[in-house]
Amino acid sequence: MTSNMKLILLGGIVGLMLLFVWLFSGGDDTGDVNLQHVSSNWNSKSQPFDKDPLGLYLFNTLVQTHINSSKDVYEVVSWNELDSLIHSGKKEKTFMFVGNIFGLDDHEIDSIMSSVSGGSELFLSYNIVTSNIMRNFFVSREQKVMYEEKFEYSESVNVFTDKLKCNMINVYQNDTIACHWTAFGEIETLGDSKSLSSFMEMDNFIEIKFGKGKVLLHTNPLMFYNYQVKRKSAYKYTEYVLSQLPKNQDVLLLELGRLSDDYGSYAADEQTGMDGEKDDSFLKIIFENPTLLTALLLSILGLILFMIFRSKRIRPVVEYREKKKDMTLAFAETITSIYFSKRNPYGLLQVQRKNFYATMHRHFFVDLARRDKTDDKDLRTLAEKSNKSLEEIIAIVNKLETTEAASITEKEITEMAHKQRSFYREVGIISDTIQERLEDKTKTFRRSLLLPVLLVLAGVISIVLGAYYLMVAVGVGITLWPLGIALLTLGSIRLSKPFMVVDPKEMMYYTSLGIKKIYKQEDLVGIEKKELGVVIKFTDNRALIINYWDLSRFDKNEFDRFIAKLHTLEL
Repeated sequence: MTSNMKLILLGGIVGLMLLFVWLFSGGDDTGDVNLQHVSSNWNSKSQPFDKDPLGLYLFNTLVQTHINSSKDVYEVVSWNELDSLIHSGKKEKTFMFVGNIFGLDDHEIDSIMSSVSGGSELFLSYNIVTSNIMRNFFVSREQKVMYEEKFEYSESVNVFTDKLKCNMINVYQNDTIACHWTAFGEIETLGDSKSLSSFMEMDNFIEIKFGKGKVLLHTNPLMFYNYQVKRKSAYKYTEYVLSQLPKNQDVLLLELGRLSDDYGSYAADEQTGMDGEKDDSFLKIIFENPTLLTALLLSILGLILFMIFRSKRIRPVVEYREKKKDMTLAFAETITSIYFSKRNPYGLLQVQRKNFYATMHRHFFVDLARRDKTDDKDLRTLAEKSNKSLEEIIAIVNKLETTEAASITEKEITEMAHKQRSFYREVGIISDTIQERLEDKTKTFRRSLLLPVLLVLAGVISIVLGAYYLMVAVGVGITLWPLGIALLTLGSIRLSKPFMVVDPKEMMYYTSLGIKKIYKQEDLVGIEKKELGVVIKFTDNRALIINYWDLSRFDKNEFDRFIAKLHTLEL
């Protein structure tokens, strides 16, 4: 056997031995290997020791590491456990809840607040808290808790503390989606309070002093979900939140106060009241009383008549129009109307900024949203491509990127919309035909349905009672017939006729009797806004008085925007 053959044989034996070692050592040795938990369950939320994406396993693990080794974390699921833990060992405890809806009985929250006054601490991170608990933190006036919420609808927010800037995102099934990030609005606390963190200049984490202890209130529990805490920015924020809690106290997780996500809905309260007692139906009383039963049947008849008149009103004959190919402008105006109805001018300014940047990126291939703000290279490029002055573009961008939310008014939003539309038209994005189509609109404002429905119902009742009295030979029945017909006619007119129709040239106002009055927009000389309405003044000392109570809630908001536009045109 040659030397080469010996080397080949030796190498083969060594390779065979290594193969056997690899095969026999490749078993599952779970004692030495930590398998990573993988989950696709996005439905389980806020469970304290759940490792799913929306669980709180990482948060509660950090809570355990935050406190001293001699202290522990207890999951409390009943009143008996809570009562025994409050009075066991050292009196000072840290009460904690992180979840969607939180509620306790009065005696339970009273025991916790008594312990807080003695030096314990209460930490709540919630979306909703029942009113009996809120009364322990905020001032109540005329049975109303002085507590207001605000929100930011976005995919992510930047939360600021004294030294940190932490980015938070909302993720569901590995997709980033927009949600309501709630914060504190106008509040009045029972004790001294201070802000610990905020976003969009709105507080989301506050501290309230109570005796020797304190209460920490934190909105948006999603900031502590497992997928969130795994991110570096959210991990630092969690450490900051836990640093506000003492280390020398046991932590009691108030799971007995976790309410289901459908708590307070009609389905949940259908059989029981808020206190858990049986909710007796009023129908039983109505059916036992012949007079009330008659009134119920007449109400049903009136409702049927209302549905008949209403169905005729909302089914006008609509002429056929071909489908428009480009609905971008209509979509943008719809989004603007939705945001404007919420009376949040700064939120609408953000929509205008996104729309302007997207339009510039699509038409001129200049991404202003990701530009270097220390250099105006992108703005100069946009000025060259659009053939507009650099100063005009800088003025528009600076206005769109303002961070002073409180300084933005509806008038400034309207002026910015005019500037954007003028800019689009001058650079050729909007043609003159589209501009004429946008301006050529007819607005219809309708009356509130309450009064017409009452008139129709009163008319039907009068006619029915008149027929009944005539059948039993009571003379007053003859007077109820014409009264019922008059009421029914007046209610039908108010249902069928609009309150006002406005086109680019005329205002057509319909009186309560259906009489049409026409006012030329070119004759408009001034507008006077009052507390209960608006007075529109025309030439020849003519005036059109509009009462807000005569308009439906939606049409009142639309009418306010129409008046605001007339103010802008007048200026």
